Amino acid sequence: MKKQESVGKIVKTFQKERAFNGVVALILGAGTSSRMGQTKQLLKYKESYLLEYVIRRILSFNFSRVFTVVGYEAEKIQHLIQIDDSRFQWVVNLDYRKGQSSSLLKGIRSIGKSQSSVMVFLGDQPLISKNTISLILHKGIDQYALTPNQPFVIQPSYQGTPGHPVFFGNLHMIDFTQLKGDRGAKKIIRNMDVWNLIPVQDQGILLDIDTPEAYKRVIHFHES
Repeated sequence: MKKQESVGKIVKTFQKERAFNGVVALILGAGTSSRMGQTKQLLKYKESYLLEYVIRRILSFNFSRVFTVVGYEAEKIQHLIQIDDSRFQWVVNLDYRKGQSSSLLKGIRSIGKSQSSVMVFLGDQPLISKNTISLILHKGIDQYALTPNQPFVIQPSYQGTPGHPVFFGNLHMIDFTQLKGDRGAKKIIRNMDVWNLIPVQDQGILLDIDTPEAYKRVIHFHES
């Protein structure tokens, strides 16, 4: 009996290690910044650019790869934001005007078949706490160990409202080709058999920067 329990623990440990090694991060930062009036990816934030801050924050976690999708002002962004990390890769979405869904699909298609899961971040959300990122990452890994052959979604929620980052488990079993427009993967998520919302006390999962007013609020939130 004890031998069977030991074997079971070894299998679960192996599954968790495999899941952890198979998780990549995908950052969406291809938008046109139409409501901002300037390239929001290059707004100043904490002595760096906004998108750069988000990228470096995510690279501080042990993701196997970190992909960042850009489109609008892609060349300028890649020139000004220099990332020296072998795990990092830019992905250029030439169809960025078709909305966030096109960037998500472009990013998903850039992920290799050996990667089992992805955590999707937005490039204009710098206030998500590290505790939240770690929580969703490990909840996803735990779920993968329970359902290694079934697609699932793990997502944080603040006061009942879902936010980012979104963990897609067994992503190659999910049909992302149905993505359209600027609503991201909401329809796909809501049709998942396994969709776990994790309550967090973190407004940062909902606070993005789309307008000058939102930028001021985020800066004030950070300084307060």
